[in-house]
Amino acid sequence: MPHPIEHHTGARRGLPARFASLVLTDDFRQRRRVAMVLMTVAMYAVCSAILGYGVVFGIFDPARAAVLGLLFALTAIVFFVLIRGGYNLRFAEPSLAFPQAAVAQTLVAISYAVTGPVHAANLVFLAMVMCFGMFDMSTRNVRLLLVYTVCLMGAVMAWCAHTDPATYPARLEVIYFAMTASALPAIGSLSVQLSNMRGRLRSQKKELEAALEHIRKAATHDELTGLPNRRHALALMAEHISREARGGPMVHVALIDLDHFKNVNDTFGHRVGDEALVCFARQARAHLRGDDIVARWGGEEFLLVLPETPHGDPNIGIERLRGALAATRISEAAPHLRIAFSSGITRHVKGEGIDDMIERADRALYTAKTSGRNRTVALHPAPRPPGA
Repeated sequence: MPHPIEHHTGARRGLPARFASLVLTDDFRQRRRVAMVLMTVAMYAVCSAILGYGVVFGIFDPARAAVLGLLFALTAIVFFVLIRGGYNLRFAEPSLAFPQAAVAQTLVAISYAVTGPVHAANLVFLAMVMCFGMFDMSTRNVRLLLVYTVCLMGAVMAWCAHTDPATYPARLEVIYFAMTASALPAIGSLSVQLSNMRGRLRSQKKELEAALEHIRKAATHDELTGLPNRRHALALMAEHISREARGGPMVHVALIDLDHFKNVNDTFGHRVGDEALVCFARQARAHLRGDDIVARWGGEEFLLVLPETPHGDPNIGIERLRGALAATRISEAAPHLRIAFSSGITRHVKGEGIDDMIERADRALYTAKTSGRNRTVALHPAPRPPGA
């Protein structure tokens, strides 16, 4: 049974909206491509109507006009089916702008030969097709279309002047060709400039997206280790606590401090100290569970957010990490150096603030360090009495 809200929303869309979705699809890019095809279909329909008018008044040959009208209809159907059916997505240029434009120019050339006394009017459509194509075609395809159109029209004009000089006088065809050969390159040049501009805009967009991603990562992650920083860790913790309040898993938090880290810096230098921090981060990501979060809390301190799962105690991952670090070489400059850590773990209590939970984990960490280090101490809050 549909959800009442969904049913109400679907009813509100109405017949026009559902019809538009059926014809144009709901995909934004495909909808734009289908809309462009439908604009072309409309132009073919107008041209077919003009052909019909010419046949009625004896201007055009009925058989030739019928063939041209059939070609208009087939072209419109084929490209609509290709794009509406999603077959265009298999091509490098899903808009199919170049094949559509090439076919359209071919139909204009045929129309030029069919429309006899009004053939010169077809030159307008040559320019229109070039204008339509400039928004989606690459620079290379614009140039190919330009060369194809000029050569095709030159051949058609020469053939018409030779076979029907009364309707297509050679002296006028030379003028028409000169107009075509000079106007279309100008339009093609504008199209190339537009294509280059689109390319620059796409490049700038990618650069901007990369810069924004870099800024976002710099604001939320530690530069050295690549782990979430303190501010981002607090936001992630708040999300987990909010999820817990809505019936999600209970959240455990652990604070970790690398043991004797000052001695590492003093003995081997800060470069090895940095390598130790990076090594810890790498091993933590490798040995903690996929749902666990490890963040750099500050200095040699790290924070873990450990959602409770049916698979066991969250402390299991911490002990697995401890064992991995005991067997991992930290630096080539100090091949025998190993790092250990002390940790304090606690669980969140419903209604408790983040600061209170962190403070309790910190007390547990202090107990671990004063009890000999390289161990984990759990400090869980006493259960609240009913109604508290």
